[in-house]
Amino acid sequence: MDIRIAIVDDHDIIRAGIKSVLEKHPQYTACAEAADGEAALKAAQEFKPDIMLLDISMPKLSGLDIITRIKRVSPRTKIIIISVYKLGAYILKALRCGVNGYINKDNVAEELIPALSRVSAGGSYLGAEISNYLAQVAREPKGKETAQGLKILNAREQDVLRLTAEGKTAKEIAEIMFLSRRTVENYKNCILKKLNLHKTSDLIKYSLENKFL
Repeated sequence: MDIRIAIVDDHDIIRAGIKSVLEKHPQYTACAEAADGEAALKAAQEFKPDIMLLDISMPKLSGLDIITRIKRVSPRTKIIIISVYKLGAYILKALRCGVNGYINKDNVAEELIPALSRVSAGGSYLGAEISNYLAQVAREPKGKETAQGLKILNAREQDVLRLTAEGKTAKEIAEIMFLSRRTVENYKNCILKKLNLHKTSDLIKYSLENKFL
């Protein structure tokens, strides 16, 4: 029995690359494509795919914004995130929203078919890089400080720094990380003190200069 796949990414070349991988495995059929969040919702409702491959950063609605809505319009559709984001906050929010897998775009050629196989069989799949990151976060003692520079920031602080550098507001960061706005502001203040900086614009400049994005 064919497993029907919907491919959602705003880049034509990424969708084409994923289709080329699927074509080598006849048990998987690309039944729909979408280039933004709104189109992804329509595809889920119309085609009811077995699995949707979903990017996070897209026009109109992000992948994270539509996960629960996809589940409502097509409850049997399983979701695998394929994203450039390795940020723990994004991964954790995606998992809490009910996705069945998460792999990095850089590893699609190697990990897509194993991910599809695992998820279609009722399991879940986290790519090697994602698993390593989560294991590192789990092992890290609360408030751990090491060495200098970025290493003095714990995993949560690094996530807040990255999201701040991406232009997210404290409210948006709070929603992504399932924290209160006050907690996010406390994290930002701690980051400023540890890095000897003074304001949010300094954090963005620091992230760019240190290639932290």
